[in-house]
Amino acid sequence: MESIALEKARNIIDYIAFMITEFSLRHKLSMKQSFDYLYHYGGIEFLDEFYDVEHCENPNLTLDAIQDICAQNGGKL
Repeated sequence: MESIALEKARNIIDYIAFMITEFSLRHKLSMKQSFDYLYHYGGIEFLDEFYDVEHCENPNLTLDAIQDICAQNGGKL
């Protein structure tokens, strides 16, 4: 049972890392800038909380969603 939880945690980490990379490419940010922005304005929390749904979604739609969430939380790009 523990190995299933560990595998899911690894999948979530891999997915969040992928989305940070895609966000940095979309907005021409460094990986650190992308991570800092998403962390500060709630994008990473969103990706973690809704992983079960979002990892099946088109990544471009998820990028739009986290950009909207971050904007609602005061983030401006």
